[in-house]
Amino acid sequence: MKKKGFTLIELLAVIVILAIIALIATPMIMGVIENARKKAAIQSVNGLLEAGEQYQVESMMDGARETEIDLTGDTLDIKGSKPDSGELIYDSLGNMSIIAKYGKYCIEKKFLDEEPTIVTRKECEMKASEKANQTTKIYGVKRNIESESTEWERIDDGIDLTANAQIGPDATNVKNDFDSVYPWSDIETYTYDVEKKEVTSWYNEEKDKFKFDGSKGEVLTYIPTFYYKRYQEDGYEYILISNKNLEGYTRSDAFSIGRYTMSGDSNAVHSKSGKQPLTNKKINEFRDYARALGDEFSQLDYHYFIIQLLYLVEYADYDSQVKLGQGYTATSNTAVIKSGGCDELGMKSGTLNNDEQHSMIYRGMEDIYGNVWQFVDGINIKDHQAYVCYNPNQYESDKYDGCYQKLGYVNANVNGYIKKLGYDSKNPLVSFPTEIGGSASTHISDNYWHNPDNRIAIVGGAWFVTNLGGLWYWNLYHDSGDTYGYFGARLLKTN
Repeated sequence: MKKKGFTLIELLAVIVILAIIALIATPMIMGVIENARKKAAIQSVNGLLEAGEQYQVESMMDGARETEIDLTGDTLDIKGSKPDSGELIYDSLGNMSIIAKYGKYCIEKKFLDEEPTIVTRKECEMKASEKANQTTKIYGVKRNIESESTEWERIDDGIDLTANAQIGPDATNVKNDFDSVYPWSDIETYTYDVEKKEVTSWYNEEKDKFKFDGSKGEVLTYIPTFYYKRYQEDGYEYILISNKNLEGYTRSDAFSIGRYTMSGDSNAVHSKSGKQPLTNKKINEFRDYARALGDEFSQLDYHYFIIQLLYLVEYADYDSQVKLGQGYTATSNTAVIKSGGCDELGMKSGTLNNDEQHSMIYRGMEDIYGNVWQFVDGINIKDHQAYVCYNPNQYESDKYDGCYQKLGYVNANVNGYIKKLGYDSKNPLVSFPTEIGGSASTHISDNYWHNPDNRIAIVGGAWFVTNLGGLWYWNLYHDSGDTYGYFGARLLKTN
């Protein structure tokens, strides 16, 4: 008898079936492996936190403890493997913030976070080996509080540095030394997939593939971790920014901000080029829209003051409309313009047309003033007294207790050009107008509007404000229920 084997067609059919099974099963298996690795990395960080708590207890008994611990060293009694790099930081209340890198995973827990999470970054901020080799740099400015000039004096490592933005289409003679100075050098726009919670491209790394139009995800701009100090002494105000944690300095954790003002609708909001800003919504509606993208999202809040500090130390002048361009601030049109007018500038600051009818950009933040006003969440004002909250999970309009801290000064109660800004040593970052009497070219150079009763904060100015606008143009006039066609918002991503 002849033994019958498989025909060629039968063999091919079996091979095709096996291939299909492999195509289906392989991603599932790889996904299981990937999730296991992620969980292992997070568990390792939880182990580091437990070791940090034990160290804290022992150190308190000894009467002294470190505030920053290199996780690659031998300070902590760590069970299991040490991270490739990382750092654990204690605040004044004993709360812990940690960032650790295990292989390709970067896991972070900030002071206010309940649990550590995997964060998608160009790199882990706290690379102990790199940090150890860094030279301490302090870039600062100072200004006489009574000065009529908008200019600041450069001090420390900022002396002799030059910062120019591109004003108009010609970039031939534009020079900015801060392009190679940290943290400004590491500010970069990227795209982010909100479903997968991962970065899909970086502007500087993939210019040929990078897309501003949102086809690769939300277009955000990354601001790295740095340390700052703002204080007043002997009639002068000082602002210092450092790459290292020095005595008296405050840590600004890395965050991301929408490159563009928020667009979309109540179903989904976005930050992408070619879109008109979403307007005619209340501050709490924008708050909900942003949070719907994920727990890592909120709308612009106290981080706006961080942007102000970065700008001031870089350009050493309050008059942002002179340094960066007028922005879209003087037009007879009654409609907002679409985003993307500064895409050609990439990560450069300035404007391609300074006729007051085109967008401006500051380091990857287009229309940071002009086009539409932007809500600044977490700030409530009651009869000119401002209160600030630093926890996005607790933002609530018309609230003046709980996480909301009362500032140590009262805002100005008249309208006009700003002459002075307030200072509270307990909340040094937050500065609102306290005295009016300047002009468009003196003192702070921006305008201010107010009203009594319960109010919220909007900033920047809209398409019709002309030379009133800028980074310090505050409007504390409208309440939380107001909606207008020139009120918008901006996304913020904090982890």
